[in-house]
Amino acid sequence: MDLAEESSPALRVLFAAGGTGGHVFPAIAIADALRRMSDEGSLPAAATARIDFAGTDHHQEATHVPAAGYALHRVPAIALARPLLSWRNVLVPFKLAYAVARSIVLITELAPDVVVGTGGYVSLPTCLAAKLCGVPLVIQEQNAYPGVANRILAKAASLVCVAFAKAAEAFRMEPLGTHDGTLGTLSTPARGGACVTPSIRDTDRVLVVFGGSMGCETLNDAMSDAVGGMLERDPRLWVVWQTGRGGYERVRSKTPSHPRLAVRSFINDVENCYAAADLCVARAGAVTCSELLASGLPSVLIPSPVVTEDHQSFNAKEMADLGAAVEIRDCDLAQKDPKKSIKPGEPAPRRTVRLDYVIGELLYDPEVLAGMREACLEAAAPEAAEAIANDVVSVALAARRRRAGGRVASLGR
Repeated sequence: MDLAEESSPALRVLFAAGGTGGHVFPAIAIADALRRMSDEGSLPAAATARIDFAGTDHHQEATHVPAAGYALHRVPAIALARPLLSWRNVLVPFKLAYAVARSIVLITELAPDVVVGTGGYVSLPTCLAAKLCGVPLVIQEQNAYPGVANRILAKAASLVCVAFAKAAEAFRMEPLGTHDGTLGTLSTPARGGACVTPSIRDTDRVLVVFGGSMGCETLNDAMSDAVGGMLERDPRLWVVWQTGRGGYERVRSKTPSHPRLAVRSFINDVENCYAAADLCVARAGAVTCSELLASGLPSVLIPSPVVTEDHQSFNAKEMADLGAAVEIRDCDLAQKDPKKSIKPGEPAPRRTVRLDYVIGELLYDPEVLAGMREACLEAAAPEAAEAIANDVVSVALAARRRRAGGRVASLGR
């Protein structure tokens, strides 16, 4: 029987995403794509989608998932200490068993057709419970090197979607051709007047700096040392700087005010900043990298050295290998008065890379910037959320057919 001839009950999709924004926002983007398809009536067999999230009540999903309009069901989180053989992980097997049991109860209540895991604290127990309950699993990995949860779960998944080809290598699989969908909700406004003030003109240069949501002291201090001289040397330069909530007061105390310097603790309308910017300086989180690619924005990436499993270093290296970014290691970023010279054969000491020098070499070279923009757009996958959503639907419908003994599920219930 043709799918189009039938009317289907709601497709039930459960997302398991928690911890950091790099896990939560990709899940929300895919969920948004599913919701749009449902609202537009473009799901196969005229189905609608019922979308739920599993997460905690004290990480980023607790705020962002309800704000996006989705129900969040609380499940226990399992955090692994590093190194994995640490004594702090002694109780993890018992905590995992409890979390899986709780997740089985949730899955039994919700009866999802498919579970989508995007990594993080709640992904492992929820997705393991899905497999124990016979529910198909889709894994989405947004980093260039996959985390522990996704490396374990990939072996049991019906489908694995990756943002970077390097992740496919780590999974020992062929790239699936689907990429991170975190840009599904970003618009692309015009440059004029974006993100700071209507005074910005098309002929001005705009540098956007993201110091992380909580505040990156190394990056913020380097910008504090550099920004005054940069603005003095170039009367057409504007700097938009998100310090992070934890770094705002420190930056304001160290950095003189300037009419072409906009310092904010947090910027909500990042799409406006991307539209205005010629160059971005930022950490190398998965969401940031995806946004930069989709926006066609060249960048200087300074990966955080304290992120679990060093994900950001892998992301920054992949971005640099694509030609879309320049990478500076956090330990190499200079503060004031770095060492001026190195003797032949002498290893380069740490803290020798001047951030303003790197910015200047890129910002004032139109050919280099154009090449980086082209590399960004070539690597971007602006329709990724929709593509992954379609794959999720396909996996869910295939599971329904199997449960019906090869017959397409009945239209009504």
